[in-house]
Amino acid sequence: MIRGRFRKHFVTLFFFALALTVSAQEKVLTPELILSIRWIVDVQLSPDGRQIAFQVMRARREDEGPGAALAEIWVMPTSGGEPRRFTYNDKSDRAPQWSPDGRWIAFLSQRWASPHTQIYLLPADGGEARPLTRAENSVLMFRWSPDGRRIAYTVTDPKTKEEQQAEREGRDWIVADRNYKHARLYVVDVQTGETHLVTRSDLTVHDFDWSPDGREFILAAAETPLVDDSFMRVKLMRVSAEGGEPRLFVRTEGKLTHPRWSPDGRWIAWLGATSMDDPYAGSIFVVPSGGGAPENLLAGYEGTAIWLGWLPGAPSTIVFTSIERQANAMYTIALPERRRERLVNQPIIYASAPSFSRDGRQMAIAANTPEHPNEIFFGPVGNRPLARLTTFNPQLADVRLGEQEIVRWKSTDGWEIEGVVVKPVGYQPGRRYPLVVQPHGGPESADLNGWLGSYSRWGQMLAGRGFVVFYPNYRGSIGRGVAFAKADHRDLMGREFEDMLSGIDHLVRIGMVDGERVGIGGGSYGGYTSAWAATFASHRFKAAVVWMGITNWYSMTGTSDIFWENSTVHWNAIMYENFDLYWQRSPIAHIAKAQTPVLLIHGAADQRVPIGQSQELYTALKWKGVPVEFVTYPREGHGVSERAHQLDFMTRVIGWFEKYLKAPSR
Repeated sequence: MIRGRFRKHFVTLFFFALALTVSAQEKVLTPELILSIRWIVDVQLSPDGRQIAFQVMRARREDEGPGAALAEIWVMPTSGGEPRRFTYNDKSDRAPQWSPDGRWIAFLSQRWASPHTQIYLLPADGGEARPLTRAENSVLMFRWSPDGRRIAYTVTDPKTKEEQQAEREGRDWIVADRNYKHARLYVVDVQTGETHLVTRSDLTVHDFDWSPDGREFILAAAETPLVDDSFMRVKLMRVSAEGGEPRLFVRTEGKLTHPRWSPDGRWIAWLGATSMDDPYAGSIFVVPSGGGAPENLLAGYEGTAIWLGWLPGAPSTIVFTSIERQANAMYTIALPERRRERLVNQPIIYASAPSFSRDGRQMAIAANTPEHPNEIFFGPVGNRPLARLTTFNPQLADVRLGEQEIVRWKSTDGWEIEGVVVKPVGYQPGRRYPLVVQPHGGPESADLNGWLGSYSRWGQMLAGRGFVVFYPNYRGSIGRGVAFAKADHRDLMGREFEDMLSGIDHLVRIGMVDGERVGIGGGSYGGYTSAWAATFASHRFKAAVVWMGITNWYSMTGTSDIFWENSTVHWNAIMYENFDLYWQRSPIAHIAKAQTPVLLIHGAADQRVPIGQSQELYTALKWKGVPVEFVTYPREGHGVSERAHQLDFMTRVIGWFEKYLKAPSR
């Protein structure tokens, strides 16, 4: 029986609980809504600046069977008006590119009788698509020649007739580091379909660009198709467009990508690392096209370049996008003066490369904000805001979202660290909420203050369930210059983990979260962080989701497809010479401390972080008597791509944190 002064408090609590029940009827971001989102991921502005062709990714409907998301191509006028679907196919159409004269749109598709992805051409004003290539394997990427008469593309070597016969007879086996299948460069004539091989030697071409006169290519190529070599041993090479032996252009060190030839033919620029142990190709290098010593145009820049091109209509002007802390930026660099100027000054997060009109006066890009996923933005080139043209996901209009803000705190050694916090829907200052930390992967990555509602970024999904979600950009992240990105080397889960713990302490100190209800979850390197938290620092965490995470550096090092990238870049130490270091930074080494309930999730076909990493931790936690579940998704690699798997994945994440952090149901 409730008596006296306690009756008043009971009534107050009753109506508070009733208010929570009412608020539970509010529309929040659910796994089903996330799967309904259509993602604009590639935007191409027509040469005259009047139309935009763009690629949209959408999850399969249940009646379309299992599989990964499908890609569609849409077009719309830049003057406004409704977007319209441009191609129709029961499979995917992707990577639209306008011809230089604007009369055609080329794209990649698998359709009709071909079992492989080919290049198709479609008149810009509509009609029937026709296949341009008949490659014996799927086309990987392509580029129009400057005059629009040819298209260059890459294709991986197909199996030989002898290999196919051996496979049918069961005499097929694989010998390591033998019989590589290279991605080779070809050129096809748009009118006649005549095709010839450009790279005749054994090289895997990862990226390329035409010279302005159409006579040569600049290549980013490696001697093998191994993933490790695609990261660490790519070379800049030149080759005649007629075909021949590629030759080394300039010597580089470390990662590189995006080789681009200036429209006036004077310069070649690329994104590259500053040294072999620089974790990201985030600096801009340039050299005269006749050769010379590469020059780093971003020396001392406290950001990270992520895309590079040349501004049309300005023959020697580089344009690039970058990450600066929790935001994106876009700049031009005029050569030879090396003058850098801001191009767009707007709080949007880029979801595609920018695309420019032929005269360089207009641009389009896909971008998002904390309030909406990717949409198309368009406008004049200059330091001014772009106009949003689309509302591609009207089903989200009445969804209540959690407020996002950037937080800063001091780590244990005085370094200032930053991150993004997503507050619960209906957040009330003074009330302490359960916290989920979602550390990013990489670690050469960063979480930006944009849309945080996808199958892999749970911020808004969990905010709708009453959680604070925290994205710390710990040392080792990109977006703060090369030195910051290298600051965790040879110290994995050392200072970088202290950065995260200090961030949690900060959120507790300001009264936002309940320090007794803290969970953690992430994928890849974020999964490694979560496994470390659930073992080494188990007393701090009440629940963990370890998604494709590293748990034992001994077994990971010898079985992953990136031995050299891990060893040379992150560890700065070879495991076979530093066993103690690798073992002490393995979560499995600290299993005696483990008491945190763990949800393990892994793709059965993961080559980056093999599934044995989860199997080892699962066995150890079962032996220890710690609550653990282990979910494997067939066919999935380093990620989750199929609709049914994504839905199950998100549902399990929500359930795990609600079970062990006991958040109020919203």
